[in-house]
Amino acid sequence: MEKFLLELGKGFMFVGTQQRITLGNTHYYVDMVFYNKILKCYVLIDLKIGIMKPEYAG
Repeated sequence: MEKFLLELGKGFMFVGTQQRITLGNTHYYVDMVFYNKILKCYVLIDLKIGIMKPEYAG
């Protein structure tokens, strides 16, 4: 995990895994959530296995 955080750059903090995100009335579970204290924003990473589909992007 340390190497991965270093690759992201400065200011990133690990928040957690399988965090629930609600958009509208739909709940999603995101694989990894990071917070960047310099940019003051969250970065959400959702891991997929298989071929990339257009609905994965966003």
